[in-house]
Amino acid sequence: MNIRNFTNYHVETLIQMAVQEFPIDGLSVEIRYCPRNSRRFASGTYYRHTNARPDGRLIRIRINRSNVYPLYVCFRTSEYYKKRNSYGQEIAYQRLVTVSFSSPEHLILAIFLHEFSHYLDHLSGRNGRYKQTKADKFALQKLKELSIVHAD
Repeated sequence: MNIRNFTNYHVETLIQMAVQEFPIDGLSVEIRYCPRNSRRFASGTYYRHTNARPDGRLIRIRINRSNVYPLYVCFRTSEYYKKRNSYGQEIAYQRLVTVSFSSPEHLILAIFLHEFSHYLDHLSGRNGRYKQTKADKFALQKLKELSIVHAD
């Protein structure tokens, strides 16, 4: 795995430790800041294919340098519940788990783990659609294993 970090945060060891039991040959990771005046706290993308990298295997993470910590982020679960809206229609909602991040390094790791789940799906030949909940669950489980977040 090749990590190119363009930020002041030291996360290389943390990232490598989190995925050491998975196949990471040929994976490239770029960590950058969000563009100035961005309203996002962070973003991540897994590229299955780019002009420069036809085989894909590129994870790009961006973090906002003006984030204030602790920062609260919601993760999707596979649990659903039903509730009636104002018209009396029954609507299914997905339960969310809110996680508090006390440092930018832990937030970068969480975004990386979410995108890494998409990378594993790519390696196993799964399509890239409808995998957001699965990626959130993967990231949350790994964060719990690393004792970055605590079990519910």
